[in-house]
Amino acid sequence: MPLPIPSRTYLVTPALDPTRFDKAAAVGADVGLLDLEDGVPGALKAEARRLAVDHLCRTRPRGPMTVRINSLRTVDGLRDVLALLDADAQPDAILLPKVESPVELQQLDELLGERIPDAVLLAIIETPRGVSAVDAIAGATPRLRGLIFGAADLSSQLGVPMTWEPMLYARSRIAMAAGLAGLAAIDSPFFDLEDPEGLAEETRRARALGFTAKIVIHPDQVDLIHEALRPTARMVDHARRVLAQADDGKGGIHLVGGNMVGPPLVAAARRVLASVKLEEALEPVALRTSAGRGDT
Repeated sequence: MPLPIPSRTYLVTPALDPTRFDKAAAVGADVGLLDLEDGVPGALKAEARRLAVDHLCRTRPRGPMTVRINSLRTVDGLRDVLALLDADAQPDAILLPKVESPVELQQLDELLGERIPDAVLLAIIETPRGVSAVDAIAGATPRLRGLIFGAADLSSQLGVPMTWEPMLYARSRIAMAAGLAGLAAIDSPFFDLEDPEGLAEETRRARALGFTAKIVIHPDQVDLIHEALRPTARMVDHARRVLAQADDGKGGIHLVGGNMVGPPLVAAARRVLASVKLEEALEPVALRTSAGRGDT
């Protein structure tokens, strides 16, 4: 199944329990994410690698499946790539963490080559060096399809809280770089599982910056994120009215609902309706897979 980029939700599952590998499809997340990095202790990385590769090669994932490998600056990262190549695994996407230069993505692209030709790349920006180099990273390779903001590692390295204000500069830089390069901007996970209102508010704020998706760490977060990313009925209605005026053949500036509307706002209205079409395209996938919710 081709990976629907941009997608709204990527549900993380540490690659240690195969019974949970298809959880994303079962709960309506757009993409499953097998984690070989932070979610796996060092002593278990070889086992997680084996299980992930086996799942990709010997079973048929129930939805789009991606893999977060370890950094290519580590031995485990190189072993991850070699394991995928040796097994002829074909994930829909490969996430490269802690990216700090375009060279890392270019090297990964060359390693995958024609052996894994269809997997797209997603880069996680989660260090001060990565944020500083994000514009160059965004243009590293045509195989790159999205930038992911990693708030946890960045806040740890900077020694600041992982709250909105300290993370705003990095979020904005990543969203701007992604938009300029035509990439998906994917927001960091929200780690407080007991604060659904906080999750929704952070997702809405990230959407306002240009993020179109979010990493998910618990199934209960999926529907909340989808709802927070969805344009409001008022936004959709306004966008339709703007385009109705813009398509009258007269061009120029129009008055819509008391607002002066020119070409930039017409383009914004088209993006709103495009996001509605994307959601309509993704929802049937969730509906088809939701029948499996009771057996996971």
